[in-house]
Amino acid sequence: MLRAMRVHANFAEYVPLALLLIYFVEATSQPPWLVHLLGSALLLGRVCHAFGMSHTPENFRYRVAGMGLTFAVILVSATHILITALHP
Repeated sequence: MLRAMRVHANFAEYVPLALLLIYFVEATSQPPWLVHLLGSALLLGRVCHAFGMSHTPENFRYRVAGMGLTFAVILVSATHILITALHP
């Protein structure tokens, strides 16, 4: 039960921020393929993370890959927004 609570808490901690950043990337009139790529990477990352945490014992490869994709989406989106804001 505790493991399921942590999976949901982790989702609630990172996904809203990532979705908000993806929205701002879209709001800066970027190509649709970039928005779709970021959204797909976020979805794949969250599925990998949940898959890795749902098995006993935990499969750390999927868990690490999932968090890596989630962090990559956040980093790429934030960097893209900053670059767009500083160099219109």
